[in-house]
Amino acid sequence: MTQISTVNSGSRQIALHSITGEVTDSKKWATTEISGGGGEGVISNGSGYIKQDELKSKTTTHDQIIIRTADGQEESLKVEDLHLAVAQGHWVSFIRAIPSGWAKGPVVAILNHNTGSKYFIDSAIKEACGKSLIGIGTIVLLLYGIYVCYQSMLGYQIIQSRLILGLLLMAPCPVYYFREIRRYGAFKDQVSALCDQIKVSQAAPKSVSA
Repeated sequence: MTQISTVNSGSRQIALHSITGEVTDSKKWATTEISGGGGEGVISNGSGYIKQDELKSKTTTHDQIIIRTADGQEESLKVEDLHLAVAQGHWVSFIRAIPSGWAKGPVVAILNHNTGSKYFIDSAIKEACGKSLIGIGTIVLLLYGIYVCYQSMLGYQIIQSRLILGLLLMAPCPVYYFREIRRYGAFKDQVSALCDQIKVSQAAPKSVSA
């Protein structure tokens, strides 16, 4: 694994590493989770009602690939709902993000040198970038703001001062999360640019297999 760059995400410094090799094994499968169904109700003397719960299903696509570097090192990665288009023999790079102070970090992106495709693992990007205590504070303010707004509407007349106070308490939360989305996006852009550099500097060889 080679360190290729160091970037900043807010106050967090993150080292980006890459490992590149040939795909020696690739698997794809899907699982389906079903929830709901059944129902509840009351029937008495031949009359009543039954309320049916909606039956829901969620299908998750899984990919697992194993790559082997030129020096024989192997690396395995399993991802969900990324819909990877890789085949045995393809030349692939994993981009791993290791925040300062961490011994290891998650794979945040995958680059297929043969197809030029880039895949970003959003959950791993959020993990690497981290969340600040400010985010927890804004959630507390949001919940308290909702409570104050609710209290302002009790009775026959809306208490305008409480309503305004509640809205002000709620305001920092969407602002904070908008900034977080921008921060994740900026980090993702930096990773994408590094993938482009790797693609140019490391052309896919015909094979690295023994």
